[in-house]
Amino acid sequence: MWQIILMVVTLTFLVVASYVDLKKREVPDWTSYGLIFSALGLRFIFSFDAGWAIFLNGLLGFAVCFGLAYLFYYVNLWGGGDSKLLMGMGAVIGLGWNFEKFSLVSFDFNLLWFFLSLLFFGAVVGLFWSLSIALKERSKFFNEFKRLLGLTRRIRLLVLLISVGFFMLSLFYYHAWPFIFFPIGGFYTFCFVKAVEKSCFIKEYSVGQLVEGDWLAEDVVWKGKKIAGMGKGLEKKEIWNLMSLHGEGKLKSVLVKEGIPFVPSFLLAYLVVIFKAEIWQWLAGFLG
Repeated sequence: MWQIILMVVTLTFLVVASYVDLKKREVPDWTSYGLIFSALGLRFIFSFDAGWAIFLNGLLGFAVCFGLAYLFYYVNLWGGGDSKLLMGMGAVIGLGWNFEKFSLVSFDFNLLWFFLSLLFFGAVVGLFWSLSIALKERSKFFNEFKRLLGLTRRIRLLVLLISVGFFMLSLFYYHAWPFIFFPIGGFYTFCFVKAVEKSCFIKEYSVGQLVEGDWLAEDVVWKGKKIAGMGKGLEKKEIWNLMSLHGEGKLKSVLVKEGIPFVPSFLLAYLVVIFKAEIWQWLAGFLG
């Protein structure tokens, strides 16, 4: 029963957070914090009847995801909203450890399944979202794409030579032929992503529009002092500093790099965890 209740609560939070992320490109704090406290609270309440392993697994899952979220945030891979949501999902899924056996055999790996699925769906959603934005603003995108290709003539020549090298190698070693396309595909995918980012994702925001977690496209410097920096999401203190400059009439707007909505990937990855058995059964039937 507690698993069903927790699943319904989690899906509700993820659906709402996904909707807000798609509409506003932000993850409200109440969804991430609400998910953390709801998951741990439900586990704590039901642990009186079903055993303390339920609550301890939630705490351990939260701790593992806290470490991952902290790492991803401070190496500038994720914003604060996504990081806090990952902590919440750690509390929801739990570590899945059987405290009676203390062996990897009893480890359910659901948290690992979730994380790998999250990375996969994040890449897929990001690629399709970027493609849709590029098509929508194709004039700006193609101009930037041509500019990047013009700046990378020597790199394109090097990539072509590498592909030719793999082609020559495939004449002697058949299994080398797939590598022919990797250098060219990787190079043009990189140029595509950078062109979309520079032409379609960088917008001018008034200071009053800024919210915690927004990513600046350039540093804001006043009198030689960096007020807010690019490379990671804005913190409350930085926003207050920018608002102070704005109030004094010294700053009107800033350039912000809009992100790709990542929360829907959380929802899809959680559905994989829920229906993992059905997915395996379908794959077995499809392949067999």
